[in-house]
Amino acid sequence: MAVARLLVLLVLLAWGSGGEEEAEVVCADTACYTLHRAELGWSAAQERCRHNGGNLAPVRGPAEAARLRELLEAAGWPGPAWIGLSLPRGRCVQPQEPLRGFSWAAGGEPGNYSAWLSQPAVTCLSARCVSLTPAGPSGPPGWADRPCRPPLPAFLCKFSFQGMCGPLPLAGPGRVRYATPFGVRSPRLAAAPFGTLAEADCEGGAGPTFALCKGPLEGGGFSWHPPGPLCPAACAHRNGGCQHRCLEEPGEPPRCACHPGYTLGPDMASCLPEDACQPNPCQGSCQTRPGGFECGCEAGYALAPDGRHCLDVDECLDGPCQHECRNTAGSFVCLCQPGYQPTGPGGHHCRDEDECARPGVCPQICLNVPGSFHCACRPGYQRQPGGGDACLDVDECLRDPCPGPCRNQPGGFECLCLPGFLPEEDGQGCRAAPTPGEEPAGTPNSTLWTTGIPPTTGIPRTTGAPRTTGAPRTTGIPQTLGIPVGATLPAPTAVGSAPGLEHSTDGPRLLLYYILGSLVAILLLLAFALALLACRRRAAKREKRQAKSAADNYCWVPEQPESGEHR
Repeated sequence: MAVARLLVLLVLLAWGSGGEEEAEVVCADTACYTLHRAELGWSAAQERCRHNGGNLAPVRGPAEAARLRELLEAAGWPGPAWIGLSLPRGRCVQPQEPLRGFSWAAGGEPGNYSAWLSQPAVTCLSARCVSLTPAGPSGPPGWADRPCRPPLPAFLCKFSFQGMCGPLPLAGPGRVRYATPFGVRSPRLAAAPFGTLAEADCEGGAGPTFALCKGPLEGGGFSWHPPGPLCPAACAHRNGGCQHRCLEEPGEPPRCACHPGYTLGPDMASCLPEDACQPNPCQGSCQTRPGGFECGCEAGYALAPDGRHCLDVDECLDGPCQHECRNTAGSFVCLCQPGYQPTGPGGHHCRDEDECARPGVCPQICLNVPGSFHCACRPGYQRQPGGGDACLDVDECLRDPCPGPCRNQPGGFECLCLPGFLPEEDGQGCRAAPTPGEEPAGTPNSTLWTTGIPPTTGIPRTTGAPRTTGAPRTTGIPQTLGIPVGATLPAPTAVGSAPGLEHSTDGPRLLLYYILGSLVAILLLLAFALALLACRRRAAKREKRQAKSAADNYCWVPEQPESGEHR
């Protein structure tokens, strides 16, 4: 009675609520896949799947891809449908990864399987979602990325369960409709997930009969309750629908049984050879062998020592990748170091990325190196202090490369010649300009040469001061040929243009040089004149002291009388 009340309650909940929809369903192993025809964007489609206990369908390997193809073919659906693969806004496309940086809505490892029809658009700023396109005249089935908001006419969901029941067996003629736990009704299911309610309409019966997929059984499987077969018929009528034996017991409906060596099939009417793989004792595949069974595992897994379970194989131990290998469940992913891109079959190898091919990488010169690049500056420039990539102009004039005035230029410098002088042909100094009428043809009139290599001289040649009468020759007093001492000199200028504001200090500096030179010459001349005057005054005093009268050389004797007079 308790079971009957439970069934009635489930009937009221499942059929009376009116929440089910007709959709194409494929169930196998422990999962069901559904195709829903509704105009929805990716997020709304994911919410619909999640509301019923699932997610937009992932495609983690060839087996799931085959089931989704089977579902689309059974539904006759020719257009695209959303699957559970997306790239959120703020995450970038990763060209070196199989999923290109996308992730499954159901979570879990990304895996190494992909079926891109075209490479996703490279972006970090907008969300991208993926649809599955069925095979058609234009090509094979595959994935295509697109914006997430515009709706598509269909989407695919996946629902996972602990186990499945086989089709509900019928002993007599009738029809079965299945109401799944995820809100989908279907008239046919190769396997029904746990919690499915089946309604059997028997021909000539008084009303529908219900059965519920429940369990688990002692062997770990799931079965219908009541087990069936439903739509009972007397064993006298076509053997009760049984393949081997039909058993009737008082107060019980007819049931089927099998001969020794056989077991009752999922329809509870047919008989199959005894199969040790039913229910499947293996984590992976199971094959019946004489006297037992043998377990197998999918690619990327190895059979555990107990012979039943499967262990993931770490393919990275064999070194299949050139740079970095990341093991995943049942597979592996090859990654490249920064500055490299995947290449070759399966992306197992890496090639250097030429960063210098991108515009604007360096301000002046870009040098590509394996895995990276370096920025350099042209001659006359230096890198910005502190590790920046900017190139700053070098002020060569700070090293005083010119004997005279120096003008800094972007990437070089200029040495100046004074007006009236021309640069030497070898660029090693200045020479006096020829007088009018004597200038040879082809001689440049410029008083300026520009060079990135400092010349050895950049000012006019100088001579010592002119000889002074009575004085030794004095050297080291700069006097410009043809320019009197103390004269005001014009600033040097470039040919055909006035000096710019950035060179406005060259003229005053040059004038200061010559004013100081003239003052030094004048002071030296005054000192020399004063020294000469002092010397002459000393000589005059000496001569004055030496001038005496002639009498100073004689002595005065007193007068004496003559000897003759006294006699």
